[in-house]
Order: sequence, then C-alpha cells, then structure tokens
Amino acid sequence: MLVLNRAEPVDVVIAPTVDAFVERYVRRERPVVVRGGLADWLPMQRWTLDHLKAAGGARRVKIGVSNSGVFVNYAERLNLGVDPEIAFAEVVDGIFSSSKGAENRRLHQEPLEGWGALDEESTPIRYITRPVMAKNIWMGSAGNVTKAHYDTEDNINVQLRGRKEFFLFPAAQLDALYPRSAWDYMSNFSRVDITAPDLARYPRFSRATPMRAVTEPGDFLYIPIYWWHQVHTLEASLNVNFWCVARTRQAMRWNGLRYWPRIVKDGYLLAHVARTLRGSIESHVRG
Repeated sequence: MLVLNRAEPVDVVIAPTVDAFVERYVRRERPVVVRGGLADWLPMQRWTLDHLKAAGGARRVKIGVSNSGVFVNYAERLNLGVDPEIAFAEVVDGIFSSSKGAENRRLHQEPLEGWGALDEESTPIRYITRPVMAKNIWMGSAGNVTKAHYDTEDNINVQLRGRKEFFLFPAAQLDALYPRSAWDYMSNFSRVDITAPDLARYPRFSRATPMRAVTEPGDFLYIPIYWWHQVHTLEASLNVNFWCVARTRQAMRWNGLRYWPRIVKDGYLLAHVARTLRGSIESHVRG
C-alpha cells in the first residue's frame, strides 16, 4: 500500500453556502466532503429501515454477493443478468442485520425513478445546481470494496447510514491508473489493484497522487467528473447518489470520449446523446 500511504486528505467543510461550494469545488473540479449541510433533507429524517421496507419492500431488485466483499466484476455481471433477484425488504434485513452473514451483499446502482415515495422524498439536495442525469440508491455490507473507476458525470454521493472510505485520483492521471480497454464493458475501471499494485506491470501507477476521504451519516462527497475512486465500505451503508449532466467541454475530454465505444456497443448511444444535449441546453438556459 505504499502509494495509498501517500494519500492526502480530501477537504472537509462544514455546511458551506451553495455559492461557496460551487465556486471553490465544482468549478475547480476539486473533491470535498460536506458535513452538516443536509439536516433538512427529508431522507435524513425519514429513511429508517422500517420506512425503507414499508415504502419499497416488495420490489424485486438484483443484488451482488461475494465471499470476499470485492465486487470488481459487478457491472459485467449485472449486464449479463446473472446476479440473484430478491425482495428489497430482504436486502435491507440482510445488509443491516446485527448478525454478520457468510456472504457480503450489495445493492447495485438501483435507479430511484419509479420507486414511489422513496423517489419523491429524495429530491436533489440544495447543493446540486446542474441538471440531474440519474439518482440511485445503494446499499452494501461492511467490508465491501468497489474497485477503482471513474464516472462520466459529476457525482454527489450522500451518506445516509454507515461509513465509507474513498481513495481518489485526479482525472488528469488517466494513464497512471491504466484503464481497461475502451471496448470493455467496464472500460471506466482500472486494471491496477491499488491496494497491492504490481508496479513492474503498471509502473506509471507509482507516480499517482491519491487522496482519501471518509464519509459519515449526514455527509456528502463531491467526486468531480472523471476522478478515479475506489470505495471501501467500513460499516453497513446506505447511500443515495446524484449524477449531474456534464458540460460539453467536459464531455469532449479524452476520459469521456474513450467511453463512447462502450455506449455504442451497449446500444444506448442515442438515448445518451439526447440526455446529454438536453441537460447541456437546460444548463445553458439557466445560466
């Protein structure tokens, strides 16, 4: 873990104004943990485990299971449809049960659209000033690891329950993280095991400059577009994240362009283009 031992702490700020957050972090594409700014956000008050089960308990969802807690191939498995599907209430009980099970579980990137009360209650937090492309609910067992990858939009990740540790690397260090082939379904994932890197095979990783953040209930982490991040679930966790539409100049960077073969291959190119253009136009109109 020599590279991770150099990790610098991500800024932690206490309930900044929206303008200060946008100016200091979003415009500069700089990660930050915001603490104490979500006390009035409805899910922070209402989303007990009982409420979650009452509101969405009968819904069938796909989960990942892992004996090790590592979900390096979760996106590929989800795409192939090989992961089990169970009732959401069972997911809640299985992840947040006081007795540790033999398997680690994870609710993968489940879009909240169409989830009724849970969708209606989780409106975008006040720090989001750009159009939201997607809103997802996530749950995971303590010990889960999501390997290093980057997103093609700004990510606002809200911690509702439990704690998570994030290791982040700047977007400019794309080559140092050795992304997978642009035609791979997981093209935005790194080939490097950042906790035990093979520097003979991936020598550029030795020059990477990691940052570290820990999120607690009531925090949110702003992960700028294209920033690499690996996620370690320290305690059974519940999160909601918002992906915000990229600006045109952001979408045209190499980090984003190399993602296009995947969206062509997966057959949702036109929907992605339409959504991106619509979001950019709306953002331009709003100033």
